[in-house]
Amino acid sequence: MAAETENNVPQMTPEGILVHLTIDQLQPNQNNPRQLFDPAPLKALKESIRQHGVLVPITVFRLPGQRKYAIVDGERRFRCCSELVNEGNLIRIPANVVNPPKPITSLLYMFNIHQFRQQWELMPTAIALKSIIDRLNTEDNKQLEELTGLSEQQVERCKTILKFSEAHRKLSMNTDPTKRIPSNFWVELYPVLQLTEELLPDLVGKEGRDGVVDHLVAKYRLKKIRSVIHFRRILEAYEVQKEEDNEEQVADKLREYILDHELETRSAFDNFILSSRQAQKAMDAVDWFISEISKANIKYETERKDVLIEKLSKVQTIVQGLLYQLEGEDPPEEGND
Repeated sequence: MAAETENNVPQMTPEGILVHLTIDQLQPNQNNPRQLFDPAPLKALKESIRQHGVLVPITVFRLPGQRKYAIVDGERRFRCCSELVNEGNLIRIPANVVNPPKPITSLLYMFNIHQFRQQWELMPTAIALKSIIDRLNTEDNKQLEELTGLSEQQVERCKTILKFSEAHRKLSMNTDPTKRIPSNFWVELYPVLQLTEELLPDLVGKEGRDGVVDHLVAKYRLKKIRSVIHFRRILEAYEVQKEEDNEEQVADKLREYILDHELETRSAFDNFILSSRQAQKAMDAVDWFISEISKANIKYETERKDVLIEKLSKVQTIVQGLLYQLEGEDPPEEGND
């Protein structure tokens, strides 16, 4: 029988047997969370196996009433060996045999073993985590961390992804990496979607939450979201303008941004951020000037009096011009008193 952990989850029990199996004796695990197998890494592994064979045994269990074994760990090696066999190579795969595990045991084992190797893509990880959440009926982050070996941040990111529809999640499971929506897209989009629901309830009511997401997916495919990190510009623009009671301007731009697929993220929102930064920079410069000029005892200066008057006059002209612009007035025409 399988051993039990403190969380009452059975552990993988080895039979202590190492066997060498042919491809037709093996069957991939239908519950393997790692559903994305990109060609480039597989090609490198395949060439290594061609030259040196399978150096690390896979982990398998015998299917009840059959002569075949199901793979618990090692599907990438299995896929590479299958291709090599089809090319006429004779391959036998070393395999450690374990007792037939319960589905949850196999799933948790695969989670933990991959924390010590190349981690899965975020979307397959999220989908696998959902299976664990459903089967164990727990959403407790601490327990999920202990069971899977994921960090708290990884668990939270997975949970964020799971808030999107299954149809949208499937966009990150495309076997072609060039057509795949990156998993981080959903993580970075979620707070923007929340902001949209807050600022534009009429738009969300008309388009639907998924409809808003569809607009942004289309924009990403058109490369108008050049990096998913640029979603943060929208949030920053909102926070900056909120301090200046200009949220409505950001809301109007957000509406335009969602509906106009050609409007690029930074060109839409950088001005909200840069104008505020520039204003802060100007205020810092003014504060510095006032502080420094106050410290300088120049009212009795005689040797460089003319130079100082010239420079202060330039400052006066610049400041007066800025005051007219900020107050919305036209500067007086030259020659008019």
